Amino acid sequence: MMGHMGKGTRAAGQRGRAASSGPSSSGPASPAPQRGATEQRPRKRSSGRGATFSVFVMTMAALVGVGLLAAQAKATAPRVRVPIVTAAAGKSSSKSGSSSTTTSGPAVPANSGSGTRIVYSVGERRVWLVSSSTVERTIAAVPGTIAAPDGTYSVSAKSPGATGSDGVQVLYVVRFDADDTTTTFGFDSEAGITGLPPAPTGRTGGIRMAQLDAQALYEFSSVGTPVVVVD
Repeated sequence: MMGHMGKGTRAAGQRGRAASSGPSSSGPASPAPQRGATEQRPRKRSSGRGATFSVFVMTMAALVGVGLLAAQAKATAPRVRVPIVTAAAGKSSSKSGSSSTTTSGPAVPANSGSGTRIVYSVGERRVWLVSSSTVERTIAAVPGTIAAPDGTYSVSAKSPGATGSDGVQVLYVVRFDADDTTTTFGFDSEAGITGLPPAPTGRTGGIRMAQLDAQALYEFSSVGTPVVVVD
């Protein structure tokens, strides 16, 4: 009887110790924190407003710098002459090539005919390019040593370059017929000289002008264009 009770008492005691040392019935036990471990807190996200503001400030500073550089470049840039565009030739020219090239110079002589024509005044040393009733260009000219007689002629030939009767190399040659068959009359410019050329010394009927003016006359005229020579 006592032996039976002893076995039962020992069994009950073992069950009690096992229950007390085992896991809690409420759930699994949390692992114990390790020594030396620091608690890590979640970092706050940095706002992007600061970076956006910095980019804006840098952009504005760059634009201001570009504006200052443009203003300095405009102030220090060399000035150039604006070319004059003629309606007749449709080309541009510059006053640097002629001292008297203009569209508002002396009026075309009254006794110079009408319509589209080239008018040359020996006394005024000037040429007018007239389109219909409008003076498109007036040109200072240097007469040849042989003057063309007064009268109405027409352009007989054109050449971009030639040798004058005085042996001078000339450009933009526009010849017109004349009564004097021993002399060829025409308009041209002296090669190598951009402004008004000096008065010729050899025998020539060439009426010379600045290269840009001669080019304008060359492009204005065509074979058959009337040429009116007056005093």
